[in-house]
Amino acid sequence: MTVLERILDTLPPPYAVADDAVIRAMLDDLALELEVLHEDLDRMRRTRWVNFAYRFVDLQKLAGLLGIDPIPGETLESFRVRLLALVAARLEGAVGPADVRAFVHDYVRGVEQSLQSIFVPGLARYDAEQAFATDPAHPGYRPLELVENPLRMRRSGTLRATQGRVPYLFRWEESNRGLRETFASLVIGGLPDGRTAVPLVVNTTTHDLIGYSGVLRFGQRLELVSADDALVPRRAVALLDGRDVTQRIFSISGFELGVPFTPGDHDPQPLLPRLARGTNEWTYLSAGLYDVRGLDRVFFAIADAQLREGVFDETFFEHAVLQSGPVATLEMSWTETEPASFEVHVPRYVVIASPEVAAAEGAPAHELLSAALGAGVADIHAAGVRAQVIFDAFRETQAQQVHTTLPWIVTDPELGPVGEGARVSLGGLFGETDLDTSRFQ
Repeated sequence: MTVLERILDTLPPPYAVADDAVIRAMLDDLALELEVLHEDLDRMRRTRWVNFAYRFVDLQKLAGLLGIDPIPGETLESFRVRLLALVAARLEGAVGPADVRAFVHDYVRGVEQSLQSIFVPGLARYDAEQAFATDPAHPGYRPLELVENPLRMRRSGTLRATQGRVPYLFRWEESNRGLRETFASLVIGGLPDGRTAVPLVVNTTTHDLIGYSGVLRFGQRLELVSADDALVPRRAVALLDGRDVTQRIFSISGFELGVPFTPGDHDPQPLLPRLARGTNEWTYLSAGLYDVRGLDRVFFAIADAQLREGVFDETFFEHAVLQSGPVATLEMSWTETEPASFEVHVPRYVVIASPEVAAAEGAPAHELLSAALGAGVADIHAAGVRAQVIFDAFRETQAQQVHTTLPWIVTDPELGPVGEGARVSLGGLFGETDLDTSRFQ
């Protein structure tokens, strides 16, 4: 119904029946002006309200008032969904885990509806809280996940800088920047000439020692890792080129430099050395053990805190030893609980994109969703907090480990004399044996 028809309906019939009536012609001009005004009002509404904007440039201007910019390739509908979800999260504070969960759920679900696609199968059945939990009624559903203070794997930069080659009495520092105490895993490699004998690694900050009662041959690799014991996470296992040699490692808690130890000081079960929060000081040692063939390769006295490798004009004569050169290769790694950080995990096991959706610049729709979701999460977290969105692809893994065996055979050296050559000698008989080749009987 036009504006003119609505006006005529309010007039008495004698004034509105005749099409050529003067009042009808006058009202027709007025109705035309009103229709133009209504069109202008509708256009203004569509350019001033997020839900009604039909041009991307108008929506971009509205988002600019809030400091929100579109990402390259983002469509009008997906940008509208992200803008509304961000505004709702900001109004709620946008700093707590519940706000982040609500934004992720609302945005992913809204994009699925606007693009007629499926990015997280089964998400439509759940609200923001339920979407981040498993559902026994639907065991195939892969939930969203918010991980606060995620675990980060760290490796020793100091040891990498030296290519892992460490001498006796090598000292270095490592920093644990995590929220809590952790423990270190070690990999010790053997060098030629049996130099890697009875390797000991000590954290002089926590006074933890772990050692191997044996000699590593050239190329052998000793891994000291966690046994994944839920009751004792620090319990260590040792793998020598893949073979379990845990019975040959030992650890000592409360170890002090310069103080000898006995088997009675060993922990009941070997434990990996701890890393306290902050800076930790480490030392590589070796010590002579009974029945271990490490002669000339180990020090029978435990080094004290002052003992160093001799360096001209730097170390003291009574507290220095001759430089031995590299005696082992050493790698160290540990897991930190990262503070002020969280991760949002979005399963990407199955993605069903509508064929009618044509992403700009040829980018797949799910890739645009990834970039937009990452930008949105980075926009709503608290100041000073590190946020990251991780898309977990479907993967099937089969654990395997590759080991290398050296192609030559190394035999143990001779432990006794091999004898000496001598001519056969005879007892002296008068008139039968020569003087120079006989002896007196």
